[in-house]
Amino acid sequence: MYDLIDRIVALDIGSRGVAGLYEPARALAGGAISEAAAGHLAGLEAGDVVFILTGSLSRATIDPTIAENDGPIGVAALARAITYGFNAIPIVLTDASISHKVAAMIERAGPNVMTPEQAAEAVATPRFTAVACVLGGEIDDAAAQAQARAWLDRFRPKAVLSVERAGLTADGTYRNMLGQDYSEGRARLDHVVSEARAAGIPTIGVGDGGNEIGFGALRPAVVEHVPHGDVLCAETACDIVLPAGVSNWGCYAILAALALQTGKGELAHTPGLERRLIEASPAIGLIDGTSGRLEATGDGMAIEVHEGITALLAEVVRRGLARS
Repeated sequence: MYDLIDRIVALDIGSRGVAGLYEPARALAGGAISEAAAGHLAGLEAGDVVFILTGSLSRATIDPTIAENDGPIGVAALARAITYGFNAIPIVLTDASISHKVAAMIERAGPNVMTPEQAAEAVATPRFTAVACVLGGEIDDAAAQAQARAWLDRFRPKAVLSVERAGLTADGTYRNMLGQDYSEGRARLDHVVSEARAAGIPTIGVGDGGNEIGFGALRPAVVEHVPHGDVLCAETACDIVLPAGVSNWGCYAILAALALQTGKGELAHTPGLERRLIEASPAIGLIDGTSGRLEATGDGMAIEVHEGITALLAEVVRRGLARS
């Protein structure tokens, strides 16, 4: 079932070359990718912290508050499952310039966005409150590295996930899918992943183009299969890398696998929630990263396409749980 989940989200509808990254990513994971990723979340307990990095400033040279909905939508669904399913605390790390938009998307999924202090109090209170936190990262490299160490020391996350978060390339820049430099205004959250790996904390990278954090672990495949791969490939590696046709779909693959592993079908993403989140994007101010428009689409695809992927995953979960 887990291989089927991986293959559903690996559909390369946008012809970006990510289909060629599937087998190398599976080899890195030592088996089904979604199963390996979900395995680092299935044992969460009340009060445990998970870091999730996201945010793509796709037009920062115009305005650093312009960001796309691919990433924040998937992260909202992940945050929902982490707090609903385990009473754990998802702490989402992003650019300070878009933290309010990411927080708004998470709230559309159900969690209350609050400070880490409030979240810690909430999970220790008998009456359940769905929680999530959103923190903004530093742009200066030295400050970002110090911040990463401070965050890890303070929160001691059980896992670190990065979703649709561009990673530093070999020349020290951030590159988009056209190989263009779009470094301006971007928080250097790569250090969170690098420091986590050094501390032995599991790291998971989700992306749809090879320029995201984590894909440094698959560099030869990115260079071979992704246009401009030699220029745009991120240097930062993760322990597990989940390539998807759309990064949000990679989050849904993890949730489907998590539902199967825990027997909690409610942790799987649903077409109804997917529609709700995509339709919320324009009002929140998150664009379709392909079109640049404030419309209820994602990566140039109609909402029905995203609902369809979600429905397929939900059916896999339903059948898998029925057999268990």
